[in-house]
Amino acid sequence: MNNISRNHHYIPQFYLRGFLDPSCSKEQLCVIDKIKRQHFATSPRNVGSQRDFNRVDIPGKRTDAVEKLLAEIEREIARVLKYVEESATLPEDTDIDTLLYFVALLYGHNPQFRNNLSSFETTVHRQMSKVLLSSPESYESYSQQEREAGREVPEYEEAKQFVEGGNFDIRYGYGHHLRYELQAINRILSLLCHREWSLFIAEEGAGDFVCSDHPVALVWIEDPPQNPDHPYNIGDPGLAQSGTEMTIPLNRRMVLVGSFKIPSYVSTVGEKGIADVNDRTIRCAAKQIYCSNLDFKFLDDEDIKSEKDLVD
Repeated sequence: MNNISRNHHYIPQFYLRGFLDPSCSKEQLCVIDKIKRQHFATSPRNVGSQRDFNRVDIPGKRTDAVEKLLAEIEREIARVLKYVEESATLPEDTDIDTLLYFVALLYGHNPQFRNNLSSFETTVHRQMSKVLLSSPESYESYSQQEREAGREVPEYEEAKQFVEGGNFDIRYGYGHHLRYELQAINRILSLLCHREWSLFIAEEGAGDFVCSDHPVALVWIEDPPQNPDHPYNIGDPGLAQSGTEMTIPLNRRMVLVGSFKIPSYVSTVGEKGIADVNDRTIRCAAKQIYCSNLDFKFLDDEDIKSEKDLVD
């Protein structure tokens, strides 16, 4: 097929353009690699993407069918983000749903989420294999079903030795995790709708918000449950936990904040507030931080630091 899209953005280009330096005529982001502690400039097209990330292998369908569908959804999201930027207010009715869907998309459709899902599935499959091979009888029942279905299976001792050796990888085909992610996004959206959402706008001269390859940050703003029997005592903050707060930079001048206990409002924020949000964004980044320039601040143990503390 002609014109098949292969460079799939999990961080949309229209969104990344909100973090460009408006004083520059060229469309270039400043990118910081927080692992290598290096920085460089490049186009939004070249970051926040992965080859064939949204690819599907379905008979009769284009391999980029989901990528094309997401592109249509992103056009509507771009319209809503433009409204927020120009009006400096939160959208209402279905537009706020569109904005929250974008948050859910950023949260649940990225390599970090996919790697975690893959790791979990791999662990489950390995454990199931060990249970299956716990006795010759249980394996024989499985083997019989496979043979009846026309599939060959190794003998018990060979299979047991292979699994116990652990020298193998479990790999998944294109689209395997994509369907789980899209299902998860709907669940994430339903949880996000229970939060109160506020918009914070950077004061003039107070600095810019930064973005990253995982821009949605979920943090504790209250002490997490200490009772080991508490149903929410699972370590990391969860979407449904009331003592948490979520931040998502919408562009270099605005950030969306979701919590359970503070009513929705619109306000300005100064240097320390911007630095606090930037600290969350940077901590949640898997590898890359995106910004309009290197003149930004972030918090570290209540101290305001600059980009010089992130690069060598």
